[in-house]
Amino acid sequence: MSKHARPRGLPVDGVERPTADGWTFPARNPATAEPLWDVPDAGLTDARDAVTAARRAFDATQWSTDADLRADAVRRLAAAVAEHADELVALMAAETGVPVALRSAHLDDALAAMASGMASGMASGTESEPQRGPAGVTAVVTPATSPLSVALTEIGRVLVEGGTVVLKPAPEAATAAIELGRIALDVLPRGVLNVVTTRDVDVAIALTLDERVDAVSLTGSPFVAERAQVAGELAGKRVRVAVGGPRTVRVADDADLGAVVSAAAYDVAANAGQGCGLPTSVIVPVHRHAEALQSAVAAMADVAVGDPTDPTTRCGPLRSVVARDRVRRYVDLGRAEGGDVALGGQPLDRPGWWFAPTVVGGLAPGSRLVREEVLGPVFMVAVDAPDRAGSPAPSARA
Repeated sequence: MSKHARPRGLPVDGVERPTADGWTFPARNPATAEPLWDVPDAGLTDARDAVTAARRAFDATQWSTDADLRADAVRRLAAAVAEHADELVALMAAETGVPVALRSAHLDDALAAMASGMASGMASGTESEPQRGPAGVTAVVTPATSPLSVALTEIGRVLVEGGTVVLKPAPEAATAAIELGRIALDVLPRGVLNVVTTRDVDVAIALTLDERVDAVSLTGSPFVAERAQVAGELAGKRVRVAVGGPRTVRVADDADLGAVVSAAAYDVAANAGQGCGLPTSVIVPVHRHAEALQSAVAAMADVAVGDPTDPTTRCGPLRSVVARDRVRRYVDLGRAEGGDVALGGQPLDRPGWWFAPTVVGGLAPGSRLVREEVLGPVFMVAVDAPDRAGSPAPSARA
């Protein structure tokens, strides 16, 4: 991957190092459930060391004040990541099941935006006031659903602003983050980017609450983001959260129903529905429900499900057995809410953590299945009628 050979350690303070306690945890291929390799499982000492390194790089070096230095370093980081793009895409497919066909959304677009932001914000050698703000040390917490695009976006933003980073990825996407940190060892000054991988939630909490950390950037579910925001603000941090949540499309009576439903279902099928802001449901007039359900079933049945390393695959496995079981519980909830499963509705009978592309019809707009984030290849058709179960979901009119 980079010139630094395995076994992997934590990229902290300019070197790759084993965890203080020697702990690891296994990474597994979600397409087969087979073990891939062992990942460093950081403890409190490792988290503190990463913050110490980031703090030193911010306080005791010219990184935060030298725009030319940052411009050159970020430019070289973007170029180095681009050189390893094919390997990183393959790594994401192996570790998290992200299909290689989705590389634009999961790597290329974020890398281009990182380079563009660096060029527009720093090419002149001067800093605007927003960029010159007190970036400080930032703990960047990223999800498994889109591991590298979120990491690159937030790392790029913080580095351009003159800050330093401790990156804490989701455990299911730990290796991709480590590889990004390994690439950065060759191009960034010591301590500017540090990576801490762990399964221990107490370590993650300690990292974000460390008094030497100035800011926290978290991308994840609304529930987790709310808890992180409250805790971070109570600790005096600047907190930046990006939350998921489903998007509901309310279909007008005169709309091209087939086109609207097919486009939404196509988006939901990508990466097995593991993404933020996906149009997971449509709300249609009662007299068009059957038509919408038929269109949804046709669209989801046509989805290419298979090996994430196959360029024709759009829907791969779910990222973990926990994620698969969560989707199954949500589909069961949909049945309990009066929904009819018109397609799929169960795990696929194959090794790994797969769930069949699923369509559930006959739901009310206020049902939990419509309102909450399923994070699976599940598409809902709801009837535009008064909802007794709760408030209507936010919608985008088509």
